[in-house]
Amino acid sequence: MKKSEHNYLPKQYRANNSLPINHNYLPFQFEDSEEVINEIRKLVKRGDFTLGEAVNDLEDKFKKIVKAKYALGVGSGTDAIFLSLKAQGIGKGDEVITTPYTFYATIGAIVTTGATPKFVDVGLDYNIDPNNIESAITSRTKAIVPVHWSGLICDMKSISNIADKYNLSIVEDACHAINAEREGKTAGFFSSTACFSMHPLKNLNVWGDGGVIVTNNKAIYDKLSL
Repeated sequence: MKKSEHNYLPKQYRANNSLPINHNYLPFQFEDSEEVINEIRKLVKRGDFTLGEAVNDLEDKFKKIVKAKYALGVGSGTDAIFLSLKAQGIGKGDEVITTPYTFYATIGAIVTTGATPKFVDVGLDYNIDPNNIESAITSRTKAIVPVHWSGLICDMKSISNIADKYNLSIVEDACHAINAEREGKTAGFFSSTACFSMHPLKNLNVWGDGGVIVTNNKAIYDKLSL
């Protein structure tokens, strides 16, 4: 390739006397912004600033994508985890098993309920290692929060078997895993609830922040909907 064919970072964005930096252009995340703005105008005209038709439509489409019975839109992935834990009675004095290899919001949601996070190490796939879970369970353990890191779903079959054995809830942190599958099963199949993020850096995103909880349990859905 000739020197003139390189995509060099313009001089105004480089430190003094620094060498040219080769880079490739990535499309702007919201290059369809006019379409989005037009949809926002419709919401403003209707006065749908919270809940409403657009949220109902999102929930209906989302539950079909992840093959769940129920979906509930919330403010963020963090809210999704917190509300899922609270809906299942997790609170002060309880322990929740999870992984330290995650964004701090996972831990923050657990701590905000009043519960104590208990860390279990990851395996070679960087997901929570089911082989380490049982030894971390105590009489105070009430739930497991596995994190599907970078879209790779945890070994949910093994985790589900452990949860059933000890009567524990499972709240999946699936913030990285919208539409991800493992052995033909999507995030949320083996758990009480699965929690998704639509932060602008996620693979399905919104302007600002957003999250969704999915569940196949009507009692949990009804409680979350209050």
